[in-house]
Amino acid sequence: MKDVFFEKYKTSEVTSTRRVINTPSPFTREHLFYIQEAGYLKSLKPHLSRRSGLNSYLFLLVLSGSGEVAYRDSAARTGNIERARAKNASVTQEESGLLHAHASAGDCFFLDCTNEYTHISSEDDPWELLWLHFYGPQTGAYYTLFREQHDFHFRSAHFAELSSAIWSVIHYHEEKTDDADLLTARQIMEILTVICTESAETNAAASALSGKLKDVVHYLDEHYTEDITLDGLAEQFYISKYYLSREFKKEFGTTIIQYILSKKITNAKELLRYSNASIEDIAGLCGIGDASYFNKVFKKIEGCTASEYRKRW
Repeated sequence: MKDVFFEKYKTSEVTSTRRVINTPSPFTREHLFYIQEAGYLKSLKPHLSRRSGLNSYLFLLVLSGSGEVAYRDSAARTGNIERARAKNASVTQEESGLLHAHASAGDCFFLDCTNEYTHISSEDDPWELLWLHFYGPQTGAYYTLFREQHDFHFRSAHFAELSSAIWSVIHYHEEKTDDADLLTARQIMEILTVICTESAETNAAASALSGKLKDVVHYLDEHYTEDITLDGLAEQFYISKYYLSREFKKEFGTTIIQYILSKKITNAKELLRYSNASIEDIAGLCGIGDASYFNKVFKKIEGCTASEYRKRW
C-alpha cells in the first residue's frame, strides 16, 4: 500500500485541490491530537480511493455534489451499527458486513481507518470534499463514545463550524508556525466535542430540516415565475420565515430572493437566445411584470442589458 493517506489526484481530475501533510514532534505525538493529512478537493470525475489498516481516524465533509462511501466496521460495534442504521435510511448493509452510504452536500463521515473503507464521487454530480486524517492518545476513546450514539455517516447542525475548523487546520500547516500543533489540537478537540455532544435527536432534526429545505427549493424551481413571498413559503412549509431565511442561506449559500431571481434570469437568458419574443414578453414569462425593473435586475446580475446579451449570443 502506498505510504499516503489519500491517493494522488491527477490534475485532470480536479478543479481545485489543497493538501497538507504533517510530521508531528515526539511531544505532540505523545500528548496532543495531531493531523497526519488534511485537505480540500473538487472532483471532475469519479475517482475510487480504497484504504485499510491505517493507524488514523478520518473526518470527512461533503461540501457539494454526491458520491458513495463504503465502510467495514468492526464486529464489536454491530449492535451500535444496527441502531444507527435504523435512524439513517441512506445506510445499507451487505451480508459481508460492509456498510454503504450515499453521500450528498452536508453529509459528514467519521471513520476508524484501521477498518477498510472506500469512497468515489458520482459521475453526474462530482463532489467537493474537506477531509482530516488525525490521531492522538485519546482519539480511540472519543471514537467509541461517538459510535455509541451515531452512525459513521451523519449530518450535523454545526456543519459550517466543522468546515471552518478544518480550513483553519489547513491554514495552520500551509504556513506553519511554532504554535501550529497546539492550535491544530484545539481545532480537533473542538470537532470531537461538537460531534460527540450533538445528540442523535439533534442530528435527526438537522436531517429533517435539510429535507424540508430541499422541498422548498423544489417548489421554487417549479413556481419561480409566480408571486412568491417569504410569508407564503413559511405558511406553506410550516416554518418560521426568519428561521427559513437563515437556514436556507446557510444550506445553499444564497438568499431565497437571490435564488428566485437567478432562476428568472436563467430562464430569460434561454428565451433571449432561443426565441424571438420581445424583452417585455420575456420579462412577463419570467414572472417580472415591469420590463424596466427586469432590465435593471438583468444588468445587475449579468453586467449587461437584456438586449446586449441577445446581440452577443
